[in-house]
Amino acid sequence: MINQQKKRTLQLLQETVKLVAPPPPLGIDEWADEHRVLSPEASAEPGPWKTDRAPYQREPMRAISDPSVETVVLMWASQLGKTDLQLNTIGYFTGHDPAPIMVIQPDLMVARDFSNDRLTPMYRDSQQLSKLVVKDKSRDSRNTILYKSFPGGRINIAGANSPASLASKPIRVVIADEIDRFPVSAGKEGDPVSLVRARTKTFYNKKLVLVSTPTIKGASRIEELYEDSTMEQLHLPCPSCGELQSLEWAQLKYEYDKETNQCVKVEHVCKFCGVLHAEHEWKKDYAKNAVWIPQKKHATTRGFKASTLYATINVTWKDIVNDWYKAQRGGPELLKTFVNTVLAEPWEEKGEQLDEDVLYNRREMYHADVPDGVKVLTAAVDTQDDRFEVEVQGWGAGHENWRIHYHVIYGDLKQPLVWADLDEFLKRTWEDAEGRKFPIALTCMDSGGHFTNEVHRFCKERSARRLFSIKGEGTGDGTRLPLIIGTSTNNRYKATVVRLGVDEGKSKVMSALKIPMVDEFGNKSRGFVHFPLTTPERNRGYERQYFEGVTAEALHTRQKMGVPYQVWVKVRSRNEPLDLAVYNRAAIEILQPDLDNMQPYCTGGFKVSSQIEAKPVAAKRRTGVVSKGVQI
Repeated sequence: MINQQKKRTLQLLQETVKLVAPPPPLGIDEWADEHRVLSPEASAEPGPWKTDRAPYQREPMRAISDPSVETVVLMWASQLGKTDLQLNTIGYFTGHDPAPIMVIQPDLMVARDFSNDRLTPMYRDSQQLSKLVVKDKSRDSRNTILYKSFPGGRINIAGANSPASLASKPIRVVIADEIDRFPVSAGKEGDPVSLVRARTKTFYNKKLVLVSTPTIKGASRIEELYEDSTMEQLHLPCPSCGELQSLEWAQLKYEYDKETNQCVKVEHVCKFCGVLHAEHEWKKDYAKNAVWIPQKKHATTRGFKASTLYATINVTWKDIVNDWYKAQRGGPELLKTFVNTVLAEPWEEKGEQLDEDVLYNRREMYHADVPDGVKVLTAAVDTQDDRFEVEVQGWGAGHENWRIHYHVIYGDLKQPLVWADLDEFLKRTWEDAEGRKFPIALTCMDSGGHFTNEVHRFCKERSARRLFSIKGEGTGDGTRLPLIIGTSTNNRYKATVVRLGVDEGKSKVMSALKIPMVDEFGNKSRGFVHFPLTTPERNRGYERQYFEGVTAEALHTRQKMGVPYQVWVKVRSRNEPLDLAVYNRAAIEILQPDLDNMQPYCTGGFKVSSQIEAKPVAAKRRTGVVSKGVQI
């Protein structure tokens, strides 16, 4: 009897020790190779995870599971599996070393999508994890879209724009994704990263994983964090001389066929021996040869930077060169995207305030109301107390832009006559050299100011002509809303009001104004902006005052709670031409015509009604907002 009691006591003691004992040493990469399964919803090749397929991920995962490392910073390009690395981390701290986890996405909508599309399938398809995470039940408070529990821990999924979702119990493991898209402040609470970092203080073994592609130099969170880390870069040996070196865009030598718009050959030159080698030669024995080399020491933070040149799945160096040429043809906005998401480098803005004299002096002679190349016209209306300011613009292939007519209609907006004059102007047509008449395909009209209801009624009565009220929105803290945020009909007349992110619109307008007529390859630039020269026969409204107005704002860097951000600031009082340029840009994005392939939207040989159809605006996900599309 006594022996049986001793056995039971010993067994109970052994089970208790197992519960409180630390987990056996195991890196996240090893855990993933054993337990992670790629889900069919999230992978083109579902099945068991293999770190050797993406060997550049191994050392960052080991760093996260290293007890001596507190923070891991990843300034990474796209196509490198950032999300899978984060999921492996979540799985490890769920199944191997259970802990309270918080995952922060730029906004709550993205957070919900991450939970539904990536996290839930991972928990479901891993044999180990599926036994630990409580099954979805609509009335089970332990398992919701944004909260899941498991033995020894839990996971909260939060939006950086939501102070409530960031307010939770102490957290040991924090994973913050795309932190450069986070708002400067979560409500009035402060920087989201700092808020969550404070919640880890009670844990001696806390972990912070901070991930993002960079954005603007000097205002990029991930750049600042990377520079306060070990600043590690991945090195590969030269296939000829064996010297270790990082892969650099400047070291690529390529041949590009302009007729087929395809890269036909690309190689990387060794920095030491000068020999050229193809991609497959550099990446031979990748898992064995790749070495992360730090640029400096740091006691608690390891930082890793990698461009898409290191990718092993879904993208090749030829693809990257093709993307580079597309970005070159597409202008500054596409170049910025390429530098951020492909090269993992912050974009350095150069002279955001444009010189009005440069634009004024490049005016050119138009030989008709509508120059050759224009496919469609849009219009924009700015509503002031004593006038309407209206601009008509033409659009061609590659978003090449022609300013057509800038017109001011003076009058008392409380009287019907000025509204009738505006209506007549918007109903008129403009002719090209062949005599074809171009109507306005879509108009965006400002509904701010003192005549909001009148604008709504005016547009509602003319919705068949695609007149839409617009309402500009800006955060004032550098958070970039998409140009087309969404729509609302919450007004007296049930008019469709299109909500615009004006800061993003100004960036697009300014970027287009900086596009040269001819690119560095000697080709006509896509997206170039033309201005008409005034003639004795026709004053189109593009005098010096217009150019002072279109350059009336500049991008300034400021700080809030220690976080740098960029904001548009007036340098002159009159900025209506800039606002109208933003509204016209919104009009063409709402319309979304196939500018490269469509026939001109005009009369005289073409039926207007059949030439263009407004398409739903594709959803764009940015910090804090998801566009639901404009149904026209």
